[in-house]
Amino acid sequence: MKTNNILGLASIALGTPGDGVMGAALTEFTDVEVGSVVIEGANSNETTIATEAEDSYLTVDDTADPTSLTFRLFGVTPEQRVMLMGGKVGIAEDGEDEGNYMAPASKPSIYLSLKAVGKAINGKKGVIKIPYGKVNAREQGTITKNGLPAVDVTVTANTPVSAAGDQGSPYILGFEDVV
Repeated sequence: MKTNNILGLASIALGTPGDGVMGAALTEFTDVEVGSVVIEGANSNETTIATEAEDSYLTVDDTADPTSLTFRLFGVTPEQRVMLMGGKVGIAEDGEDEGNYMAPASKPSIYLSLKAVGKAINGKKGVIKIPYGKVNAREQGTITKNGLPAVDVTVTANTPVSAAGDQGSPYILGFEDVV
């Protein structure tokens, strides 16, 4: 098997970002839909401009699309839904809604740290870290006898900036020793 690759996925963890760095306390999600994890690296867009009085063109760099990681989660608790999508968990005074996820009236902006850990290859695990990512999560899926709805999540890497103004990397791809 090739080394220096991420093979499969062992877990995804999300939590509150630190001061320009990865968050320290992350909640682990292990029930990730098989085949649902997709990473889209930053893509530099280009614009082609026709030149005057000639049949030639000039291509220049334009804005870039940031890196993002998309995945689907099963078995998400009401508390975890609040972390991913906002809203609240019903309490006793809500009567019948006690303990249930209650969606927000409007979608809040949510930023979290993400750590995706691959399965072990020759004593190493591939790791993708997004220290400060914009989270877009939603309920999605078909409710059938053999289909399960899930929470569909996209985390878009943003540049983390500390209170002192130090910028970090939008995402880190690396490897950790298996412990």
